[in-house]
Amino acid sequence: MLSESDGVPVLLAPREGNLGAGIVFRVGTAHETLATSGITHLVEHLALRGQVLSEAHLNGQTHADVTVFHVAGSVHDVVSYLNDVCASLQDLPLDQIETEKDILRSEAEGRNPGFGGALRVNRHGARGYGLAGYGERGLDRITPAEVRQWAARMFTRENAVAWVTADALPAGLDLSLPSGERMYPPAVTDVLKGTPAYLSGLRDGVSLDALVPRGYPALLATGVIREVLHRDLRRSADIAQSLSVSYDHLDDELARVSVVVRAAEGRQDAAAGGLADALGGLRFHVTEDDLAAAREGMLEEMAEAAAAPAADLLPSLAYRMVTGRDLDGSDQARAAVEQVSANDVLGTMREVWGSALWYGPAPLDWAGMAPAPEQSPALAKGRSYPRIDVPDVSLVIGPDGVGSASPDGVVTVLFADCVLMETVPDGARVLTGADGFRVVIEPTLYRSLTVADIAASVDRHVPEDVVVHHPARAPQDIPVAVPPKKAGKVARSVWGTIERLIALWFGVFVLFVVAELIARELFGAELRLGFLPLLVLVATTVQLLRKRHGKGER
Repeated sequence: MLSESDGVPVLLAPREGNLGAGIVFRVGTAHETLATSGITHLVEHLALRGQVLSEAHLNGQTHADVTVFHVAGSVHDVVSYLNDVCASLQDLPLDQIETEKDILRSEAEGRNPGFGGALRVNRHGARGYGLAGYGERGLDRITPAEVRQWAARMFTRENAVAWVTADALPAGLDLSLPSGERMYPPAVTDVLKGTPAYLSGLRDGVSLDALVPRGYPALLATGVIREVLHRDLRRSADIAQSLSVSYDHLDDELARVSVVVRAAEGRQDAAAGGLADALGGLRFHVTEDDLAAAREGMLEEMAEAAAAPAADLLPSLAYRMVTGRDLDGSDQARAAVEQVSANDVLGTMREVWGSALWYGPAPLDWAGMAPAPEQSPALAKGRSYPRIDVPDVSLVIGPDGVGSASPDGVVTVLFADCVLMETVPDGARVLTGADGFRVVIEPTLYRSLTVADIAASVDRHVPEDVVVHHPARAPQDIPVAVPPKKAGKVARSVWGTIERLIALWFGVFVLFVVAELIARELFGAELRLGFLPLLVLVATTVQLLRKRHGKGER
């Protein structure tokens, strides 16, 4: 049943025992920018700062597309919790903001973006869903005023759906929230120049994500992939230690199909090859048996959901409602699943292959894939600063952006596309572009580059609202450039030493021969010096080597 409280839709369904309830907002980490990343999570923590209900089970969670507050307990606990959350969102305890930032930093230390982190960054760049691979980089610059404005803009009644496991609204429920604009789903950005593409260097197995048209064919395609991989990589070949295939709604048109295969010990390459073979084959043929098995599994899940108490479905229904997803009835959904044909699934399989970004242990050129871009199209134009310790690497700072050049290629961040500049007091800067490429500026590493140069040529071009000022680094963390020895000079020095040694030994030999002749012709005697000339030569040689090639240069 659908009701309303203070303009917020509330889903109702009764159950026995304690009440369960919650409120979900259509705002998540993918709505942020890199410079404000962490702000939604910070609002969630601040909103729960004053919760002291001892008997209730309560929590808050920030996801990529939504933020959820939920509770289970007595009627009093549920009403108090929801009322306090809504009230706190309008009057956050901003005096506690630094404490909560420290808590978020501690939480982040144990968080691992997993297989998907690199895929998200390389697929989406430093925006939207790509922020999942960066962590909460904006915490050091987010101000109390920004937190207040974010809460007022995002946590509104137009962006909220609540649920309560009761047949009527509990007495005293007050979900008063400010009015605002209905938020759209996060933008689905794509910075890849072409797909299928790959990243290499993953040690544990292989993973991929693909963007496909959302709908029941894509849902069934994930089931078919799961059936084939379980058969080919687990039951038959024992290649996979574990595997997962998932489908995630992104917006009104697109969904993400993700595959993660954790390889059995020593079978990483076999896992990558097996997954490529399986998905490659599904582009051309989907068997009726695999489709039937996937369809049966999906229909069983639907039957279980239809048989479950309505109250158990309220959180998922609230999520679907707040994100604008279809709320198909069970009969309508079953009919749609029954109508999906093998050709429909085949079309999705081709979309999966054609849009996939892979992450595996080694290059996948053999499967017809290209490496994901690791370079910018062009180097920024401006003054070049050679690196002191690596002369064939240089930093470029110009009026439109910064870049780095090396034998491996070039990377550029234009000021107009800069979404984050991180700074430290010693003058170092890290600029990140919307495409996810980063340029690191360390003034201690580049010849003739000063902190004043950076301030004049970089800082003034970057808007302050994308700048994060980090604390000072420990002295041992500041890199020091050691100039390389000049190869030509070293070579000349070595050859000079060799020439002197040849001259020394030849000279001593000639001197010894002449001395023998003089002694024999003039005095009729033979010189009996033994090993003395050799010892003199060795001592002189050692002295010459020490003088020309001291201990510090060896």
